[in-house]
Amino acid sequence: MLDWFYSFSNAQVGATVVASGLSVTTFIPYVVRRYFKVHPSENVAKGADESVKIAISITILLLAFCLVRMQGDHRSTEDLVTREATVMLKLDRAYRTYGGEAATAMHQDLVQYANLVVNDEWKLLSKGESSEAAQVVLDALGRDSKKLDPQTPAQLVARSEIIQSFNQLSDLHDARVNAGRLKLPNLYWYAIACALVVFTVSSWFISPPSKLLIYVGVVTCGLSLLLSMLIATSGIFVGESAVTAEPLIKAIQSLGKN
Repeated sequence: MLDWFYSFSNAQVGATVVASGLSVTTFIPYVVRRYFKVHPSENVAKGADESVKIAISITILLLAFCLVRMQGDHRSTEDLVTREATVMLKLDRAYRTYGGEAATAMHQDLVQYANLVVNDEWKLLSKGESSEAAQVVLDALGRDSKKLDPQTPAQLVARSEIIQSFNQLSDLHDARVNAGRLKLPNLYWYAIACALVVFTVSSWFISPPSKLLIYVGVVTCGLSLLLSMLIATSGIFVGESAVTAEPLIKAIQSLGKN
């Protein structure tokens, strides 16, 4: 439901959410109350004030919890990508240690796989999908690695390192693809929406109007900024805050020098 937000920059997301929030909670209610001369009773205003405080606390708690969760998912995915790049370099070193035409061919396949991940698969990760072309090369790399027939003790050790590194690479690939499916459960979005509705409706009855402008306006800005941060980080591989392929790009540059 947030897909259209991801075409904006983080600044544009923030400006949109803040402007919308201020309009609904502050400016429009202020104009309506002034135009129609609406004056809530003292008891209503006092009740609204208490309700707003409770709604603010609940909303901040929900937003903070969700932000921590999404930041944790981002850091975990960034770690996966970094580890994948490291394992690629480790696998390539094992190929060079093994030597021979077969290892040279597998080095080329590894470079091809890395390029397919960056240029083809990365665009599909936001949907939790993988590249068929990258998967084909990875499967072929696995089959060829297992077919290696070492002739010396050094090659025997290198083959063991190759098999171990390939298994790690395959596992990290699957984990990275699955990370594209990570998202905040709808339950949390519904809870945040309900808390914001309670805050908004309660704020309409706060008196005097000057308090509505200043107090509610400042709180709305704060909540809107937190909500903007959550929206900007709610997608692992989409938006301006998406996890990038930079570690893999650097790995490809190192692989190309070999």
